[in-house]
Amino acid sequence: MQHIDVQIGKVSDHIYNLLTETKAKKFKAGFMKKDGSYRVGTFDLKNRETWKQSDGTMYKRKGKERTTNPDEYILAHDLEKKAPRNISVANLKWFSVGKKVYKINHLVEDSNVRIFEFERVKFNYVEALMKATESNIDNILEVVWY
Repeated sequence: MQHIDVQIGKVSDHIYNLLTETKAKKFKAGFMKKDGSYRVGTFDLKNRETWKQSDGTMYKRKGKERTTNPDEYILAHDLEKKAPRNISVANLKWFSVGKKVYKINHLVEDSNVRIFEFERVKFNYVEALMKATESNIDNILEVVWY
């Protein structure tokens, strides 16, 4: 018999809790973009008003309200490309914060019910997950277990 922790609530809230419960300010994540390509990166959750872009110029947020649904998207700042990103909760494959890595299995998802499984993964697989492509990410995630 396997013991499973069940949490009722918004998936995005559970992900935010996992991302913020450690002292680590940065996290790594892998997700599928809208065009179907696989994307990995290092992010943080700081809400920046101004930031230095990769070309050296400063960018100031225009003060408009957020246009994406906070229940569907995680608003994170990409530390490599130095720009904000909306990461879709539905397309998130895995994330790593501190020394913990979580693989996300989308079990059921419709308009009323969303069931996700957050599976702990061995930390030494982070390097393989960061180098994965859209053609082999599913194979890597099948091999990964805790």
